[in-house]
Amino acid sequence: MKPSLPELIVWGGTGNFKVLCELLRADYCILGYFDNNTNIAPEYRGVPCLGNREAFLAWAESNFTAETRGFFTAETQRRGESSGEKKEEKTLRLRASAVKKNVSAVQNPLHFIVSIGPGYGQVRRDVHAELLQHGLLPITAIHRTAFVADNAGVGEGSQIYANATVCVDVQIGRNCIVNTRASIDHECVLEDGATVGPGAVLAGLVHVGENADIYTGAVILPRVRIGAGAVVGAGAVVLKDVPAGAVVVGNPARVLRLRSE
Repeated sequence: MKPSLPELIVWGGTGNFKVLCELLRADYCILGYFDNNTNIAPEYRGVPCLGNREAFLAWAESNFTAETRGFFTAETQRRGESSGEKKEEKTLRLRASAVKKNVSAVQNPLHFIVSIGPGYGQVRRDVHAELLQHGLLPITAIHRTAFVADNAGVGEGSQIYANATVCVDVQIGRNCIVNTRASIDHECVLEDGATVGPGAVLAGLVHVGENADIYTGAVILPRVRIGAGAVVGAGAVVLKDVPAGAVVVGNPARVLRLRSE
């Protein structure tokens, strides 16, 4: 008999989740995804939306079961209705049919990963920390076509997408995203929550601060430091250090504004 796949939930259900979903399907049984966005799709390729944060908390309190406990679908919440309740009473967005088995941290551990894209590195970290507190087990997701050197380090909750390259002595922290075809050369460091967009190139010894975002096709020259919370715009060519919180664009990259402005 073929062994059952480990069960997993995903936090986040927008475009980043769609890319991640393809990566995870071969190795995990994806029970569903949670998202606070009220306009989120009710399902994606057969994977259901399980609800918002409030629904997750109720689900966690029930020991991750979904029996007849009065949970309601996303559609009924949007209509302000639920079977047997008044319209003004609060409902929870949870697709109860998606989760049928009791989850025990010993017998049947439930895994998770946070799928929230660029601009929200700190949010990824905060949600990750909250799910850890509920006893869920974090995973690190690496696409089968990505190259990751055997002495590179990739922190828990991080995601390496298709055809990305992570070279020797690279250190990637927790909750980072290295997107499709991105290239991280030797001895680079990505601190927690950093995001590297599709096709971006980091030459050797680049240091990217926590929660910084490097967008599509940007190029960072060797030994440059990208400050915490900085943003490198799409196609930018960065020749020198970028201050914390700065937004840089162009070739050569120049400071456009501070992120807080």
